[in-house]
Amino acid sequence: MSHDHGSMAGIDSSDDTSSSTSSTSHDVMPMVFQWAMQTPIYSYAFTPKSTSQYVGALVFLIVLSIIYRALVAYKSHKESTWREEEKARKVIIAGQFHDDKASADVSTREVRGTAPWRWRVDPPRALLSMVNIGLHYLLMFAVMTLNVGYFFAVLFGVFVGDLVFSRYGH
Repeated sequence: MSHDHGSMAGIDSSDDTSSSTSSTSHDVMPMVFQWAMQTPIYSYAFTPKSTSQYVGALVFLIVLSIIYRALVAYKSHKESTWREEEKARKVIIAGQFHDDKASADVSTREVRGTAPWRWRVDPPRALLSMVNIGLHYLLMFAVMTLNVGYFFAVLFGVFVGDLVFSRYGH
């Protein structure tokens, strides 16, 4: 009887001449945190081979995390700026003008609805979102290696980035 766990119970698969190989539990990386210094980050070419390279990888992840948080704060700041600019825009609407007190103070009324699409606002907003989510995924992939050093490097970088830049985003 074969020890193939993928075959159906009660069927002898010893004559099976299939060329497929089954993966065993030894082939799968365990889902536990580990301290292995030679953990690849984004490719096998970016695998630390010495202590100094590992420290360099940690510094890289810290800097990448700080840049990520700086861009998040910058995008938040720009969103606030764009919102204020939209409120300050003078919009002329064709139609009737009523000479009553409610329509006399047009500048204090808040514009409701969606802002119009503008070249000066929407492409930069989309670009910032794309770069932010790209950096977010790169940091997530580094953490998903389950290397404790990488994990703490990302956390430390996020902490420093928020400590330095978060006040500018609000």
